[in-house]
Amino acid sequence: MKNNKVIKEIFFPADLEPSHESMSGYADLFSHLNSKTFSAFFMRDFVEPGITQSALPIDRTWVVKKLEDEARLLKLNIDFFTPGSYTVKALIHRSRFADLVLINPLPLDVIDQLPESFITNFIEPLACPVLLSSKVPLSYDEVLIVFDGDSSSLTALKTFLHLFGGVASDKTVTVLMVNASDKPEVFLEHYFIRFVKNSFSNVGIVPMNGINMNHELVKLAAYAKNPLLIMGKSAITLLRSNQTTKALFSKEASIFYSNG
Repeated sequence: MKNNKVIKEIFFPADLEPSHESMSGYADLFSHLNSKTFSAFFMRDFVEPGITQSALPIDRTWVVKKLEDEARLLKLNIDFFTPGSYTVKALIHRSRFADLVLINPLPLDVIDQLPESFITNFIEPLACPVLLSSKVPLSYDEVLIVFDGDSSSLTALKTFLHLFGGVASDKTVTVLMVNASDKPEVFLEHYFIRFVKNSFSNVGIVPMNGINMNHELVKLAAYAKNPLLIMGKSAITLLRSNQTTKALFSKEASIFYSNG
């Protein structure tokens, strides 16, 4: 008889300062998932290698051994993605079978060294949700859900709940709402708020004008405690600005993104 147990797969770059602290942080972050596996890749193989290798100077053999040793100690399943062709397309296809790409830790000094194509050619096309943070271990106390009228905001929220709904339902949640401009969007806004209130026990709403969303998000994140932003496609515009990303990370914020 086949085992129908669903195993969640966490896909992550191995060349972002791997350590016992980060691997034990991964174990804690996903401790609520009974069945999970971790799959590592080297980002420097796929994102403009000539540039990325200088930003992420590592000893590959040492990293593989260290992660395997730490995973064994923490009783985590881990493997390494080593395709025959190191192309972004190969990585994109592989991500279709993952439940999450975890980019953590993403140090502030590395953000400035990554190529401009990092977001457009790597983050944006990934075929599963992405969680980015500079914190080790990664944790969050409040959830900020960005709703700008695009359906990808709902997709991002649903995928977040799929992974973290069981442990996040009691968190303090704030919906950052760009006011709807026409009647169909008003209906979507209404149902979105109802869905959020059915999913979380403590929900507030803060309006945004949406004219300079990046600036507004940085300002609002400053008032939240250890926040996690849940965003749809609007996250791409934010992440293209190294200055905004670093400003959010400096305020202990993390970003959960899904492109829908």
